[in-house]
Amino acid sequence: MTPRNPKRRPNPQATVFQPSDYESDAVYFSNNLEPPRPAAPTQTNDELNLSVLRRHNPAVTSILSIAPYAVVYLFSTETQQWDKSGVEGTMFVTQLSPSAGTSGERYAVIILNRRGLDNFTAELLQGDDVDVASEYVILRVNADGGQGQRIYGLWIFSEPAPSSTAQTREINAQIIKDCAVAAETSQRLIAAAQKQQQSTNDKHGGTSQQSHGGRSEDEEQAGPAAGSVPMGRQLSLRELFGQQRKQDSGWSVKNHSPRLTNGGFPSSGQFAVTADTDFFRGGIVSPQRQQRQTQAAGLGVDILAELFRKAEQGR
Repeated sequence: MTPRNPKRRPNPQATVFQPSDYESDAVYFSNNLEPPRPAAPTQTNDELNLSVLRRHNPAVTSILSIAPYAVVYLFSTETQQWDKSGVEGTMFVTQLSPSAGTSGERYAVIILNRRGLDNFTAELLQGDDVDVASEYVILRVNADGGQGQRIYGLWIFSEPAPSSTAQTREINAQIIKDCAVAAETSQRLIAAAQKQQQSTNDKHGGTSQQSHGGRSEDEEQAGPAAGSVPMGRQLSLRELFGQQRKQDSGWSVKNHSPRLTNGGFPSSGQFAVTADTDFFRGGIVSPQRQQRQTQAAGLGVDILAELFRKAEQGR
């Protein structure tokens, strides 16, 4: 007798089917519907790169050139060799916003490091700070804290022709050089304009001072006028009222009238001696003067009578 085969129970997990990609899209194709599409990006690649750079350096205003890959080398003065600095990644030649108090153009080279958190940033100040060699773009950068200069070498990756990156090294090297020259020229023009403006202000200031002062250059060279008081010196009461006291020397506390001379008239130079003054002076005779004149007249009569008497006796 053959044994019975046990009935197989259906596995509930075997009935669950995972829909494939084709089956998930079959609904849209069966109903003539378009499958959903991902939203288009709202920013371009340049805008995305600019937003990333501004996170590291808010002064970045625009991107002038990009190199897909670059390595930063540091020149050692002790060994006279190039050593890797540990920074490599995408290189950007950027323009920076003017610093506070100046309006000159500013440019910088920025490399976003793929091997660490420390990025490379070198501001381009002078054209002599950039040298283009066969393998490196050499940059002279002022060290932090004024500790001299550091020499960096930028190795920019480029593929042989006819690749699209065949001229990447030459193009970026020339742009870096031109930016350094432009920054130096801008600073020189600003310095020359400020110097000219300062000279103009000094010239106008000197002319205005001469016109408002009322004194010519000859008078300034001749020194202060006689009797004048130097500027900035405090005057004493004696100096301030000395001249008036000299004029009022004829006055006193007991006698409130000036001393009379020349027949009762003041001796000051306010009245000159003329015929008119003699006329008025002759009409005004004080009692003392009249008595002296009477005595002198009587004495004169006696002398004349004595002379006539002696003349008669001599006959």
